Amino acid sequence: WSSDVCSSDLQTTATARVMREKLAHAQRLLEAVVTSNYTLLETESQALSKATKDPGWMVLKTPEYARQSDTFLRATEDLVAAAKAHDLDAAAMHYVSLTVSCYQCHRYVKNMRLASR
Repeated sequence: WSSDVCSSDLQTTATARVMREKLAHAQRLLEAVVTSNYTLLETESQALSKATKDPGWMVLKTPEYARQSDTFLRATEDLVAAAKAHDLDAAAMHYVSLTVSCYQCHRYVKNMRLASR
């Protein structure tokens, strides 16, 4: 790993915990969208937003990782706004954006790990 990557065992454990929590929140978000549960949609979107503040979130210290995190955070904020507006179509589109942001970031982190070997 380069110096831009946090690689301590504590960080690895913390990151794994945050990612498991993120997945659980994302699954509940899907449930909220398909059941039109705006309260759950808002609660889970806010929980995902808070996850970005957890020290376990910071896997890399690169401008690209910061951009990826910002994209994720904007998607969570858009989901909160859709929940408050009771706009299910917007919520569905923002959920897709959130999912794509997760995929792109995970792909980026994986590629950085492979490149540092």
